[in-house]
Amino acid sequence: MTETTIYLVRHGQIDANVDRRWFGSTDSNLNAQGLQQADRLTALFQEQYPAITASYSSPLKRTMRTAKGVTGDFFGPASAHPGLREYAIGELEGTHFDVLHAEHQFFDKIAADADYAPGGGESVNQVRDRMLVTLEELRVRHVGEEIAVISHGAAMAIALATLLKGSAYPFNDYHMDNTGVSKLVLGKTPKLVFFNRITHLEGL
Repeated sequence: MTETTIYLVRHGQIDANVDRRWFGSTDSNLNAQGLQQADRLTALFQEQYPAITASYSSPLKRTMRTAKGVTGDFFGPASAHPGLREYAIGELEGTHFDVLHAEHQFFDKIAADADYAPGGGESVNQVRDRMLVTLEELRVRHVGEEIAVISHGAAMAIALATLLKGSAYPFNDYHMDNTGVSKLVLGKTPKLVFFNRITHLEGL
């Protein structure tokens, strides 16, 4: 058996998500809504995914706090892994999405060249490479097991686009909602069993 099942979870909401500003490497706590979203994950994982043997999180505060919701007192604390951090855009961090588009042509630039990186930031291909290396490391470490990975919207979308479509860009089709859960089986051929499940958020 060479397959590993990975439950991918995006972090809970932060204020920058509401304001539509890009927070890649910028650290931020969950807001009140994000804390509620994260806490909703505990029952979901204990009831529906009890076979999980390990969990890994980006080291940023928003993901580590979300990971506490995933693991609760049931699975044990998540291990921080720097390879799971968000797509960092350097000098453009904190910029509104509309400004990134209209004034910096950021989205046009990454569409034209996946090796383009803003000053002090990463390229799409750099994010792709570190995410794939990290997921393969975890696959090999946990062959035959089920694990949870708590990461970020753009970073996971880039990884999924590469694994499932063979290209890191465009990656918009794989962008998950806050605390969305996706089931990825990694083996000889990657399989996305379900994507962006948010049933735990009903009523919020």
